[in-house]
Amino acid sequence: MAARVPVAAADTVVRVCLLLATAIALGDGLQLLAQGSPADADNVHRFMAGVYVGWAPLFFWTAATLHRQGALVYFLAVPIFLGGVARLVSFAQYGIPSPVGVLLASALLDFALSIVIVRAHSTALRSRRVTAAAVLPAPAPNKSLAGKETWEE
Repeated sequence: MAARVPVAAADTVVRVCLLLATAIALGDGLQLLAQGSPADADNVHRFMAGVYVGWAPLFFWTAATLHRQGALVYFLAVPIFLGGVARLVSFAQYGIPSPVGVLLASALLDFALSIVIVRAHSTALRSRRVTAAAVLPAPAPNKSLAGKETWEE
């Protein structure tokens, strides 16, 4: 039976951030699905709303199975970061609609979430490696290969 690795504070931070991303993707996606858009952009907005809603279970599942995840957590931080970039492009092109504070906070949250997820997950993975190295027994010594040309006996 494998030794149980304790939950690090960094894992909790990653889990909370992923659950927050779940709520944001689900909430924004359902709102867009219900609300729609002007006719010329409606199909694209509803498609993207479906994508948002589709991301939500992946964020949730990753948060629930965090100890089994490695690079997936980093990949999930990418669309969050890109969402922040897209918001800033929109603000630059069309201005910041009201309520200004809420929309600026949402853009900052996108950047903060992605950065915190990457940093905390890196910390958690390092912590797990150190803990695992301290718990695992030393490997058994190998037979000497002196005088042998191959690994075969």
